Amino acid sequence: MKNSRLFDEENEKIFTIRKIGDFNDEEIEHNLMPHLHDFYSIFWVESGEAIHATEFVEYSLKADTILFVPPGLKHRMYIDKWVSGTYILFNEDFIRFNRKDHVPLKEYRLFNNPDFKSLITVAPEKRGKLRNITELIFDELKHSDDYSQDIVLNLLHLFLLESRRIFDQQDQSPKEEQNETPDAAIIKFKQLIEENYIAQKNVSAYADMLNMNASCLNELTKRTTGITAGELIRKRVIDETKKLLYSSSISGKEIAFQLGFDDPAYFSRFFRKYTGTTLKEFRDHSRKKYH
Repeated sequence: MKNSRLFDEENEKIFTIRKIGDFNDEEIEHNLMPHLHDFYSIFWVESGEAIHATEFVEYSLKADTILFVPPGLKHRMYIDKWVSGTYILFNEDFIRFNRKDHVPLKEYRLFNNPDFKSLITVAPEKRGKLRNITELIFDELKHSDDYSQDIVLNLLHLFLLESRRIFDQQDQSPKEEQNETPDAAIIKFKQLIEENYIAQKNVSAYADMLNMNASCLNELTKRTTGITAGELIRKRVIDETKKLLYSSSISGKEIAFQLGFDDPAYFSRFFRKYTGTTLKEFRDHSRKKYH
């Protein structure tokens, strides 16, 4: 099966798994150009060689290499016709709405590390285990039913856990002092957002924390991620709002106060402005969609 996916609703690809060898010419051409997307991606190069690059780092993906690409990272990739392997694409919602013990993917060093070099080398003794997991996913999606969502989710979780184990074992080099490259600054900015987004939502405050002015931070964020610093902060607030709307029964007013908004009416307008839907509409739709 060339393209296996679950829950493709209104062109929102929640989960997709494919063989890299099935990419068509248009997709290969697209990957050659700098681009970004809203999904997490995994490229497992099992044979051949690919080239992956951000604006500041370029490196080779040789056979038995797995690359982990976070959303919002501008990157490009050269994939020739001799490359074979597996490509997995999914978004945070696929995991968040289906695992009560969900660990946010931003906490996975697989996807987020200061070098933007999120890859592992698969040793021969590990290759079979990981391949079995992907083949089970392909097999499950050939004849999906009411159980497929949970089964595929748990298989993806297992794949990520095995990959994290390999990453931790291979990343034993001494930690050097953080440099001042643009990539390092963006990583730090994202960390600061995570620590402060409830209390602080102004770009200027984060710029002060990073010892730069707001316009420089906006320019850097736009160049590196494709969106402004303000949009990055708002996205974190919106993501947390969606999580609370789906996973809890607390009111919009309570969510507003919990996320640091003094005016619930303003919070409601804020959410609608940046999502195109009301708090109630999102809660009703997401619960219907994922249950």
